[in-house]
Amino acid sequence: MSKKRAEKYFFLGLLNTAIGYGVYEVLALTVFSGEGQLPIASLISGVVSIFTGYYLHSHYTWRGRQVGKRQVVRFFIWNIISATAIKPSLTWVFEFPKFLYQLAFDICQAIHIPFSYEFVASTGNFVLVTAVIMVINFLIYDRFVFGKKKEKAEEEDKDGARSEDQRKTKE
Repeated sequence: MSKKRAEKYFFLGLLNTAIGYGVYEVLALTVFSGEGQLPIASLISGVVSIFTGYYLHSHYTWRGRQVGKRQVVRFFIWNIISATAIKPSLTWVFEFPKFLYQLAFDICQAIHIPFSYEFVASTGNFVLVTAVIMVINFLIYDRFVFGKKKEKAEEEDKDGARSEDQRKTKE
């Protein structure tokens, strides 16, 4: 596990999270705004994040690792499990620390930020769930999804030159 890969994962994860967050907030504040409906908004935003995450992580974070049918299947199976079971479960669990959301709402009110309690609570829930999911996903992706480096023959380009990643490693 390299520090550089973790940094790429973190920053691309933030981009992916911003996209998922946008979808989540729109749904949480409109279509699924009722009591107990946040897990549905979380599920839908999770599906959007799966596709965005696959593209970003397979092309940038774990570039130089095998990306074939097995990795695609592993990625999507893990993320379907995560989006349909783990994320909604965590969303439900993180509905309970209402005192944290109330504190954040009170602070917003004290400094005249016009956020509703519902916005503060759904945002707080999303941030807590996302933090936990990001750590779990990094470990799963690094060890099980994109765990194998490309074979040397695959890393050589048509002219027989080594890939840019290999040149940098050897220098």
